[in-house]
Amino acid sequence: MISRPFLTIVEADQIMASARATAEKQGVSVTICIVDAGGHLQRLDRMDGASLISLRVAEGKARTAVELKTPTAALEQAVASLPSMIAIENIYPFRGGVPLHHDGHCLGAIGVSGALPDQDEKVALSGAQAFAP
Repeated sequence: MISRPFLTIVEADQIMASARATAEKQGVSVTICIVDAGGHLQRLDRMDGASLISLRVAEGKARTAVELKTPTAALEQAVASLPSMIAIENIYPFRGGVPLHHDGHCLGAIGVSGALPDQDEKVALSGAQAFAP
């Protein structure tokens, strides 16, 4: 039987706690979304004051990062040189989406939305760095 690692609830909670702490330290209200390897919602946290649209964007960033197995910041740069990429349905090429890798497998991703792009990315990266399977 083939076995592959997966993102556990405990790990998702650790990722969320680290990301939320960073957002609070920055003084920003964001939505933080964690998806599993299939891009399915595992955790979602909309902080007080975060905009409603940030729900959809955070999830879109997380799904984009997991589907392409790359940070969405890299896509932001790619779109600058190839603008037709924005025609791809459900691609969110904005900073704030980070895949969660372990032993060569992408186990999920974190997406953050609601603040400035640099702040979203910093919150997402802090969550990803807390991931220690």
